[in-house]
Amino acid sequence: MPARDALGVPAVLTEIFPTPPDGTSGSESATLLDEARAALGELGASEGLGGAEVRVVTGNSAARELQQISEEPGTGLVVVGSTSRGPVGRLLVGGVGERLLAGAACPVAFAPRGYGERRPPGLKSVAVGFDGSDESRRALDATVAIAAASQARIRVLTAFERMAFGGVATSGTFGESANDVMRSELRARHDAAVAQAAESVPAEGRFREGDAGKVLEEDSRDVDLLVAGSRGYGPLGAVLIGSATSILARTSICPLLVLPRGAPFNLLA
Repeated sequence: MPARDALGVPAVLTEIFPTPPDGTSGSESATLLDEARAALGELGASEGLGGAEVRVVTGNSAARELQQISEEPGTGLVVVGSTSRGPVGRLLVGGVGERLLAGAACPVAFAPRGYGERRPPGLKSVAVGFDGSDESRRALDATVAIAAASQARIRVLTAFERMAFGGVATSGTFGESANDVMRSELRARHDAAVAQAAESVPAEGRFREGDAGKVLEEDSRDVDLLVAGSRGYGPLGAVLIGSATSILARTSICPLLVLPRGAPFNLLA
């Protein structure tokens, strides 16, 4: 289901067209660009995006041009597909995606390879990775907004990774271990996040132990969209992936939406 319909936002179909080689006349260049626009418009119509704005940008670096587009004031979200070299049904960002995950100025969404053939009729379930950080709270707020706009339910996913030396008691011989204390604190933040989300939309929580990237990957099998925040350090207003999101960028079964660090989610505003 196109994001335009699921979220009620306009879509702009964009193609980065190679700069015509030297010696190409102005009329020839114009003809090539017109043909590219027509082909892109036909493709959009076949995918349910008839009437969407069509934009053809010339340039020899798709990553650079998309980065610049992400910085434009009117851009709320950049959506790209997975590299064609990855396994069908898995998300595998290529060089363009990696560049966008290292500094895009707006949220970036990635669709797994083959998603167009198996996409669901609408967003019914949206999951969010939550670890109690400020960035994950922003991701939770964004997920609630998306779920409310698309009448979906949300799943709050939290993974607790035990520290290698966290088994030592925090006080006394028989006190709680550092791992026990951290697990308890994270579980409390998780439960509070689920309760907060449930005030606005149907929500459930899943709290599990294990590697965060692998835990989120498992849940990507039965949700329609997975939302993640940026890592908690680096330039504000830029998409910056952490280790868990890096895993998802290679393995997620469903589309992945990554938010810029420190930026509010205003796509639906």
